[in-house]
Amino acid sequence: MTESLIIRGGHVVTATDTFRADVLIADGKIAALGVDDGWTADRVIDADGHYVLPGGIDTHTHFEHHNLKGTTRTADDFRTGSAASAAGGTTTFVDFVRGLPGESLIDAFHRRRTAAEQGSMIDFGFHLMVPATANSDDSFDQLRQLTAEFGATSWKFFMAYTGLMVPDDVLIRGFTEAKALGVLPMVHAENGHMVNAAVDALIEEGKTEEHHHMHGHPAAAEREAIVRAATIAEWVDTPLFIVHVSSADGVGEIQALQSRGRPVFGETCPHYLVTGYEDYSQADFEAAKYICSPPIRESSHQEPLWNALATGVLGSVGTDHATYTMDQPEDLPPQKPQGRGFFPNVPPGVPGAEERLMVLYEHGVARGRFDLNRFVDMTSTNPAKTFGLYPRKGTIAPGSDADVVIWDPQADHTISADRHRSRAGYTLYEGMSVSGAPRHVFSRGQQLVRDGELVELYGHGRYQPRTTLRDRTPTPLPADRSDSSLPIDCEV
Repeated sequence: MTESLIIRGGHVVTATDTFRADVLIADGKIAALGVDDGWTADRVIDADGHYVLPGGIDTHTHFEHHNLKGTTRTADDFRTGSAASAAGGTTTFVDFVRGLPGESLIDAFHRRRTAAEQGSMIDFGFHLMVPATANSDDSFDQLRQLTAEFGATSWKFFMAYTGLMVPDDVLIRGFTEAKALGVLPMVHAENGHMVNAAVDALIEEGKTEEHHHMHGHPAAAEREAIVRAATIAEWVDTPLFIVHVSSADGVGEIQALQSRGRPVFGETCPHYLVTGYEDYSQADFEAAKYICSPPIRESSHQEPLWNALATGVLGSVGTDHATYTMDQPEDLPPQKPQGRGFFPNVPPGVPGAEERLMVLYEHGVARGRFDLNRFVDMTSTNPAKTFGLYPRKGTIAPGSDADVVIWDPQADHTISADRHRSRAGYTLYEGMSVSGAPRHVFSRGQQLVRDGELVELYGHGRYQPRTTLRDRTPTPLPADRSDSSLPIDCEV
């Protein structure tokens, strides 16, 4: 049993309110909020001058993730990935399940759940990936079973990449099945045929160095895929979630859909917000650090993405944390270097789990793009509501899990991979000065960060079943932006 705790004198921040209050934690839950008028606890923490936030929720990670052939695995497993997350103030992640060659979805789910329960420091869930072959095998039977038995209530569909790209008939059937179950369909929105054509053209022209990766993934491919998926979702009459929106083009389409009342939601990622093609346009292998899909685009896309977050067009920020090393680790096969000089062979993915909250606080709150409540909403509350974890997660309220971050707004420091827990060996934010960082982090009342230092508690994390769309109260809706002073400019 976890120790009881009083967090005294901090400013509690939720998605809607900020107020000074004491917080009582007992048996892993928030037991009370208010003024300590005789509460008893094993321990008291003075939070004066600090914010008391709900633990961050990252609904887009790839820990211990294998490529399609099962030959390459991300550098971060559930131990190191969850440690990086916890160090940055995230207390829950939602990863993905996809079968290895010859492995069923059900077997893959149990394999990954077991690995996460053995290694993860923080709580977790899984989205289910819908195979491209789902209409011709028993995949939908397995998807239905996993949803019903384990509360895996979100399914991901790839609209690009050989071996992953689902045809439109799978989208139609998958969205229909999802609607019947109350499952939220998610799409990786890129037109795979456009991407393939663009990449082939670059290869034909001899433009294969790492920095050409962006040109193989045009923003128009993202825009087209969003429109197509949303059209199918509207015909089926189901909500839709767009993962890792990377472009002003994509944001513009989502805003237009929401203005018509369509329940289309989306996320972006920190690397799309604060890094740009200009950072890796040099023709050398360092550009491989930035290779991810969709790509990091020109910096002119950044402000439309920030405005979309500020106004609620995009409701959350995931990391798409998928780490492949630049230097050769002893216990892994070659990763980023295996594609040196030929960008299609460079494993796509970037780190970000540890930096997410710090980057968003610095570039969002500290620089006046949005307030603390919006920060909490996009990093915790809205992800919890969207993916069926609320109110168990995502808020500071009696009865909720005691997933709590005591945030020090005065903790000025410089981001460096030298101090990070990820095995990536690099960060896209190297040398970035930020204000604000987690001082203490708790997961179900168990302390994972103490005075800024990680408390290694591997295996503490527990699988989190999630509710279906029909069982959620409230269901997240597109934000009312009628009074917004931050219109989205979709010109690039």
